[in-house]
Amino acid sequence: MTKGNMWLAVAALALAAPVAAQDNSNIQGEVVVTAQRASAGYLADVQPVVGLRRTADSAIQRVQFTSDSREEDVRKREIHAMLEAAIRRAESAGVELVTGDFELTKVTLANYKNLAFQRGGRPDTSEIGLFVKAGLAGSVGSAQERIDGFIRAVPPNGRALIEKRGGITLTIKNPDQYRAEIVRLVAAEALKTAAAFGPDYGVDVSGLNEQLAWAQASPTEVFLYLPYDFTVRPKG
Repeated sequence: MTKGNMWLAVAALALAAPVAAQDNSNIQGEVVVTAQRASAGYLADVQPVVGLRRTADSAIQRVQFTSDSREEDVRKREIHAMLEAAIRRAESAGVELVTGDFELTKVTLANYKNLAFQRGGRPDTSEIGLFVKAGLAGSVGSAQERIDGFIRAVPPNGRALIEKRGGITLTIKNPDQYRAEIVRLVAAEALKTAAAFGPDYGVDVSGLNEQLAWAQASPTEVFLYLPYDFTVRPKG
């Protein structure tokens, strides 16, 4: 493709259908906004100007189910009993229990015993870490209230209890579904910039086939972007 025809390719991108062939992540579920694909080597760079800003899908709070009973078997039974009680209460409380460092999986009565026990920060302590998730229906404050109310309502079992760790963060479902929209936004910006130099200029665009990235933009919003770059050049 000649440089003189590059602007036509960018215009075609702006009108294109979803770019399924460029989706190399296969993410269909819900991911933690503060987490990223380990293979995305450009994440340390400055975020581009053009991307998509949208409301996150849910808020999550990290919690630890922990017990410091003397016997390890007792600790594990207490944690499992408390975790089971939490799962049974979650739906009526308007929350879910989920696990995962990047893509989240719902914790259910069918799989909660598969969660790994960890050694706690105190002697003779065992714990299981996961998240309590609440949909963002308005504000982070309302989601936090539902999460906190749920945590307070789960009855302790023996010496087992729930401890919050850190603050609220956000999630987004299937972020790669927004790739085509972001490509259109980048294409529109590239064409607008080239047009400012007159009809004799086009634009070269790169980076649109890279993995999608994201970052928290506000207490309730996510900024999704591609590591694009474009250069305005004379045609011909």
